Amino acid sequence: MIEILITDAAGQPREWTDMYEAVNYHCRGKVLFAAGDVIKTFRGGHNDKGEQSKVDVHSILYCSGPLVGEKWMDRTTTYTEREILYGRDQNMCAYCGRQLQHHKLSIDHVLPKSRYKEFGKTKSGMNVWTNCVTACKTCNLRKGDRTPEEANMPLLYVPYTPNAFEKMILKGKNVLADQMEFLMARVPKTSRLWSDDRYKDLRN
Repeated sequence: MIEILITDAAGQPREWTDMYEAVNYHCRGKVLFAAGDVIKTFRGGHNDKGEQSKVDVHSILYCSGPLVGEKWMDRTTTYTEREILYGRDQNMCAYCGRQLQHHKLSIDHVLPKSRYKEFGKTKSGMNVWTNCVTACKTCNLRKGDRTPEEANMPLLYVPYTPNAFEKMILKGKNVLADQMEFLMARVPKTSRLWSDDRYKDLRN
């Protein structure tokens, strides 16, 4: 299914939607301007001059708020965004380096949840992006209730908070070429996405 990228007026990505919801954005007067290729043209009725109405749905729509995806995009926690975390870490265990299918992976808390008080941390930091990594189930079990240093299992990569553009790439199901170019141009060069060969043509 083709997805349309919805951004706010400033170009911050907010959600993926289907073509029919994109038409609704047009009909409600929420589309400020469009970018990218025309994906489909929808034609409606005729006015008293015999002119037929039409809506060109582009791959990227800049819309006025409030927008559906705002709350999701502004989240600072990651535990419920398992698929995005796996994508950020490229399905690689942070401890042994194996790349595995999703069902063979788990989420590890670098600083274990049960140790937060001991380290003077608050519970609000348990599930943030910088404390969560992808781990195979074997390594997660082996590490247990210890820090990487205590378990002698150093992290192979540093967890980080993906920006809105990287999150949108990782959330998309079938990202079109012009959408990918728009999003990747705004992904920091420190992102692990740039090491992925799928995006090599977008490197500069």
